[in-house]
Amino acid sequence: MYGELMGIFTGISFALSFVLARKIENEATPIFQNAIRSIVGFITFLTICLLYMVFVKIFYLPLQLVLILCISIVFTVILGDTIYLQSQKILGPAKALAITTTTPFFTLLFAIIFLNRSISPLMIFSAILIGFGVIIITKEKNIILNNGFSNPYKSQKLDSQNKLIRIHLSKTLKGTFLALFTALSWAIGIAMTDYSINQVDQILNLGILSTMISMMIRFLFASISLGTMACIEGKRKPIPKRRNTWIILLLSAILSYSFGSIFFGEAVHVAGSVFMSLISTALPLFTIPFSYIINKERLSKKGFLGVGITLVGVLLILI
Repeated sequence: MYGELMGIFTGISFALSFVLARKIENEATPIFQNAIRSIVGFITFLTICLLYMVFVKIFYLPLQLVLILCISIVFTVILGDTIYLQSQKILGPAKALAITTTTPFFTLLFAIIFLNRSISPLMIFSAILIGFGVIIITKEKNIILNNGFSNPYKSQKLDSQNKLIRIHLSKTLKGTFLALFTALSWAIGIAMTDYSINQVDQILNLGILSTMISMMIRFLFASISLGTMACIEGKRKPIPKRRNTWIILLLSAILSYSFGSIFFGEAVHVAGSVFMSLISTALPLFTIPFSYIINKERLSKKGFLGVGITLVGVLLILI
């Protein structure tokens, strides 16, 4: 029950964090946001390890395992979360997260490719449902864009209107592709995190403190990588100056990479990556009410239908 609760708290923390990030997406780039969030995460886990005097335990770990921990956060945070924030900017939190719930599908696909598992009729049906749901979500977004841009340009030539629609269609398809890539990246990262944290605990035998040490190593690597990228990016894009932007950014960071990562690490360690894949399918259900309360974003009936079909398709994989 403990692992399951940690998984639910993970979903709530990350969903709320992503919705808050939506409020500052025009002031802070995804790379900058994730750099700050990673630094906050590293400080959190470094503090915990120092307080419990287990910092030196990192030197007990083989270099190969440390490398796997670093690679796992490349897929979950450096690639996954950063690209997700970009897809969310295009599609909105509920739709982007609905598409990223295809993570279990990719996890099962890896099992078929690398572990020689057979393809069942249920999986084929699930893939059809997932694809249909993603198409509805994407088309529903295009309809909104079409309607939203038709009235101001009634006096313009039809080809100008069509050009605007094509531009926004291209953006929507880009957002969908980025969300699918996020799902693929998260699937790889969750599996690697499951393996590496369990290996750390087998060596150190410290229970939850093994998770804290693992997370400290992961976020140290993420902080250095994303911090370097943010510095390079900063030459072209100014750092946010508004106080409210920084408050939201830090709150989002604490929810995701402090509390959320503690919950995530323990959930993966205790309940396993399969259960975390199941929890990931519930993220849109947390995101929809948060999006409405915080950002006043509403999901149309078609949007709900697309989210619902995608969730059913993913849940069929996990039966």
